[in-house]
Amino acid sequence: MQHIERPQDGTTGSTTAGPAKRATLRSLQVCDPTVGDVLGDEVWRPLLTGLVGEQHRSGGDVPAVGLLTGYLAQLVAAVERGERPPGRANLVLLSVYEAAERLGGPLDAVVRLLPLPPRAARGPLLGVAGAVKDMIDVAGQPRGNGNPADQDGPPRPTDAPVVSLLRAGAADVFALSSLLERAAGAPHPDLGEARNPVDPRFTAGGSSGGSAALVGAGVCPAALGTDTGGSIRVPAAYCGVVGLKPSYGLLPVEGVEPLSPTCDHVGVLAADVETTRRMMAALTGMALGEMQGPLRLGVLVGQLAHAAVEPAVAQAVRGALALLAGAGHVLVEVDDRPLAELQELLGPIVLHEAWTTHADRFTADPTRYGAPTRRLLETAATVTEAEYAAALVRREALLPEAAALLDGLDALVGPTVPWVAPEQTPPFDLPQGDLETAFLGAYNLTGQPALTLPCGQGEHGLPVGLQLAGARGDDDRLLAVAQVVQACLRTGPAALPERS
Repeated sequence: MQHIERPQDGTTGSTTAGPAKRATLRSLQVCDPTVGDVLGDEVWRPLLTGLVGEQHRSGGDVPAVGLLTGYLAQLVAAVERGERPPGRANLVLLSVYEAAERLGGPLDAVVRLLPLPPRAARGPLLGVAGAVKDMIDVAGQPRGNGNPADQDGPPRPTDAPVVSLLRAGAADVFALSSLLERAAGAPHPDLGEARNPVDPRFTAGGSSGGSAALVGAGVCPAALGTDTGGSIRVPAAYCGVVGLKPSYGLLPVEGVEPLSPTCDHVGVLAADVETTRRMMAALTGMALGEMQGPLRLGVLVGQLAHAAVEPAVAQAVRGALALLAGAGHVLVEVDDRPLAELQELLGPIVLHEAWTTHADRFTADPTRYGAPTRRLLETAATVTEAEYAAALVRREALLPEAAALLDGLDALVGPTVPWVAPEQTPPFDLPQGDLETAFLGAYNLTGQPALTLPCGQGEHGLPVGLQLAGARGDDDRLLAVAQVVQACLRTGPAALPERS
């Protein structure tokens, strides 16, 4: 189980009737950025205290209702000290704390809740409470890395730049989310892995599983993750949410635990494409345009026909493609050979760089790592400099071929993962561990943006992911394409205007 830090309980003052009796914490919505944090002090505080009082009177649906009074007391005190503006975002934050206690804890998705997160008073993410994968620095907190010793380590002195960008956008960074150990593909035996909010018998995936589980459970609308070979897109697909690995370097990796500098990306998991676009616009300043007319999508037929793809997954993806074709979008078959060849290079590149990153710490104290991660690093140590150098040379030769796949197309499309969520993350040294990311790692090597969104259900009613990939640097275009695809999959075919 993950360790959850909670605030000390406190007093809340008197409760009030009125709107609180008609409201519930779960009914609160994210603030409308066009309206802003509109509730004045004379409104928000009685409503906030009334909501907590209502939870007490009804027995609530929180493991320990008193925790809410602790959060409330701290919120009220912070407003009185001038550290937080009064307003509706405080209600949203309290509702997220409630959901994190009720849902995130049982899913092993939360490492620490962060009371009273500092943020800008106004910004494009006002009213958004976001979780941060616990390998991204948050000031005053250890960088936990999915490792028990690191979770009890010294606090980080400053926020990672990407966290600072969240706060500057007025987002509330409310939690550190759980992950596979050091994002290296396996859970630490003493911590386990996040469970799937669709069905907790199954894994949320990794390594950004806690972030995916929190978004998938409806605890928060968005979270940060990292992706070195699929670590955002796998859990997003398993949990039925949107996961974006942006173009290489678009979001800063400073203040983030490294694994493979060639392939490490910071990205976003979100409830839908609209929220993903809102997050990326706030974090990067990118302009958000709209696609006009029918899309031209390159179908990676080799991926869809791969022997590892489960029949139900193939059926869901083919069904999504049929909806897109029925809506007037143009589907073009594309040979995925350059991507498949790049995928074969992921192992020697990531393993060699992982060993370079961890060699000193691992050699000094191997027991600081869980047994599965130790096995991975022992394997990584066997990759020679010559093998690594040859892989880098071959990668450079394949990059133009991979980029050319998008000629005349808006995006490439294929299955995200060959199967739906298993009960546990497959070990890296078994065939399933390699196949889980068979369609993902090539985009880490090319630096292209790649996004997964839900496109149907497979066995046990678990979500199936559809992956879209765009040209490097064209993240805004990929997000616009994804919005069209999402709308089509939600509503079915509709008439489209001619493309200009």
